[in-house]
Amino acid sequence: MAIWFPGLPFAGPRPSGPQHNGSSDWPLYPRPTLTTFAPMIKLPIPSMHGHTTERLNFRLITLDDVDLWMPYINSAEAIRFMAFTQGSRADCIFMLQRSLDRYAESGSGLNMLELKATGEAVGQCGLLTQLVDGAMELEIGYHMLPAHWHQGYATEAAIACKHFAFERKLAPSLISLIDPENFASQRVALRNGMVAERTTLHRDRPAVVHRITIDPT
Repeated sequence: MAIWFPGLPFAGPRPSGPQHNGSSDWPLYPRPTLTTFAPMIKLPIPSMHGHTTERLNFRLITLDDVDLWMPYINSAEAIRFMAFTQGSRADCIFMLQRSLDRYAESGSGLNMLELKATGEAVGQCGLLTQLVDGAMELEIGYHMLPAHWHQGYATEAAIACKHFAFERKLAPSLISLIDPENFASQRVALRNGMVAERTTLHRDRPAVVHRITIDPT
């Protein structure tokens, strides 16, 4: 489950609460634009809606997904590396809204993952545009609902995102930003062929940059 920290300004209403109080101490970061990422990343990022793997369907997130995503926000372990409040419906809406804003900004964003066999939601995964140490990057991000951990869904979805991006030559390399103590997400990145490159600060939080580069052949 690659980490994602709320911090970028977004178009929807900002939730209230300790992390989202709209005060001047809220960390604001430049909003990435198509021009910002154009030299390195091929934009807009094509939608993965309708993409499938052996067990999973990708679909766009909507705000109707709040109730099905609340089990993630309700889990202290799931949000341990994120600036969210356990049980906060406002934070759940914030997380979903950020994906909607990304769709509009660059075409990138997380997708809801559903089981092909039953239609049940198991997590989120997608390609995310990121500014990391001033460089333009395309990240594979993933979050799994706790009820579906340890079943290989994160790895399956992350590998699908990797192939989707490289087949379309969307970027020369892909990254996953992962908290140094999030060992489960680090194992997913390694299974996706990435290597730990360095540790950095991303939106004022430590993150290990895992990277895989497109095969030049």
